[in-house]
Amino acid sequence: MAIQFGNAQSYLGIFSKTTAAVEASEVHTAANTLPSSQAGAESADRSTRISALGQTVSSADDVYPMDTGKGEKNLSLSTYFNGGYSSPALSLDGLLMPSEKNVRALQDHISKVFPDFLAEHDIPEAPDSIRYDSSGNMVLPADYPYADQLKAALDENPAMARELSTANALSSHLAALKELEPFHEEYAQAQSQAEIDAVINKYSHLLNDNRSYPEIALMFSDDGTLRISADGAALV
Repeated sequence: MAIQFGNAQSYLGIFSKTTAAVEASEVHTAANTLPSSQAGAESADRSTRISALGQTVSSADDVYPMDTGKGEKNLSLSTYFNGGYSSPALSLDGLLMPSEKNVRALQDHISKVFPDFLAEHDIPEAPDSIRYDSSGNMVLPADYPYADQLKAALDENPAMARELSTANALSSHLAALKELEPFHEEYAQAQSQAEIDAVINKYSHLLNDNRSYPEIALMFSDDGTLRISADGAALV
């Protein structure tokens, strides 16, 4: 399904990771090629780093239960978008899924951290909205006076940029899935080929490659609270 391909490709490029099996193989191979004392030292150092990350996650106030390709995981979103879950021992190499739970979590987390992000970069106010074009490029309101400052700040802070674009990408997928829910329900209830054909015909405008997709916007209030909208209506 061609749902904002630019955003989806960016999203997949950011979060696709090596499988746990490959990582385990690499660790095993490396250990076998090192003297036992060096391998033991590296193993101890790895355990120390994993333990430190675990303590950071357990004490973080931005931990959310997130739907991933590996099931539900409690993730510190600040750690996640800063690349802190790259250790193979944590086995958190799944993509975030386009679920309402995930979109709500990102909406809530961005509402908490974005105002401070702006203040740290001396940006007096958030834009009314942030949108992304079909290539995944950020689009700010033409009358937003701090557009250049915000773009520069995001260039310097890729974790914040990743979180915003991921919120947009997941929301785009979720909105498209929501549009298809009535089709799936009616298709499942169809009792004959004639009824199936009628359902397909009814929703044909949603099933072809030339369909239009909901327009996603990250809408910010004066105090920096985020509300994600699809075609002008709240998504979650």
